[in-house]
Amino acid sequence: MVYAHAVTRVTLSGTMFGAAEEWSTGFFMGQEGSDATPIDQGGADAIRDAWTTFFSASGSYINTAYKFTQVKTALIDANGFTVDGSQQYSYPTATVSGNTGTNTLPPQCSLVVTLLSDRPRGRASKGRMYLPGISAGIQSSNGKLFATDVNSIADNLKTFFDALVGQVGIADQLILAAKGVGLTPALTAQNDYVETIRVGDVVDTQRRRRNGLVETYTSKVLL
Repeated sequence: MVYAHAVTRVTLSGTMFGAAEEWSTGFFMGQEGSDATPIDQGGADAIRDAWTTFFSASGSYINTAYKFTQVKTALIDANGFTVDGSQQYSYPTATVSGNTGTNTLPPQCSLVVTLLSDRPRGRASKGRMYLPGISAGIQSSNGKLFATDVNSIADNLKTFFDALVGQVGIADQLILAAKGVGLTPALTAQNDYVETIRVGDVVDTQRRRRNGLVETYTSKVLL
């Protein structure tokens, strides 16, 4: 076994810089002590609508060069395989762009959101997701984001996750799904509910696969 129980992987994705590159982020939905229930089309649409609100809000500080294009949900069984027929896709009916046109950063720059359960340490105590297109201002005095901007992003992200609670078509909750390790992975795999989200004030670097952003070189001949 890879996971303690079947879980649903939610993947949010889109493009950036005129579709020269792609971004994606996501999270797990499920239960602490039982298998997840597949999200239906209505649930996927609800996630799409809630993420659209977050993504396009001025206080989320996502750059206008970033577009949100797709939600995908898929049930992953305890062995780590996608359950056939469980996938749902949902697409915005109109273009969804970020709302901040300044402070454009390279595509590998991202803001980390830490997902925390009520466990003080160990497996399923902490996870993370990356927010794409961060364009909040950075203070020249310390290289950090402004506290008011970070608080705004955290508020908007809380609104997004809270909007998924009680939705028809989403039977499960936001969880941390820690894969099993060692000789008995079935015993070490853990699920736990996310109780808190935490947004930091330092922009992080996320390694990305280049999709179409071809690098152009400038060479100079030395004497």
